[in-house]
Amino acid sequence: MAVVSTCTYDSRGKLVRPDTLDISRAKIRLDLDTGEKPTFDRGRLHVFVVSDMGVTAEAARERVNSRLRRFFDRAEAVYGFRKITMKKSQSRNRLNLNTTISYEILYVVEADGRSRIRSPESPYAGCRRG
Repeated sequence: MAVVSTCTYDSRGKLVRPDTLDISRAKIRLDLDTGEKPTFDRGRLHVFVVSDMGVTAEAARERVNSRLRRFFDRAEAVYGFRKITMKKSQSRNRLNLNTTISYEILYVVEADGRSRIRSPESPYAGCRRG
């Protein structure tokens, strides 16, 4: 399960960013979970990592973008879903020269009373579609 924390709002009604330690704990739980499925519990902040590899960087990019599309297709159908951050990392294995690309996505599924109109920003902002 990749639930980071319960949603907390400040006095202005803005979502309070979770503690870095809470995010790290959730990523460890995600690593130990073999289901590799995102969670969509209402009123909670979540983290999910989308990752794939390829013989070339372009192959890895194509594969991870396909996984990202599947994640966002499913997530956008969930009422209250909102992406908070999406961080990209890329590495190259020195033994077989494969490239691995990962996206860490921090998102919230707000409770009914807190759901906002979806942001016009594309969920793919920051990653190249190919």
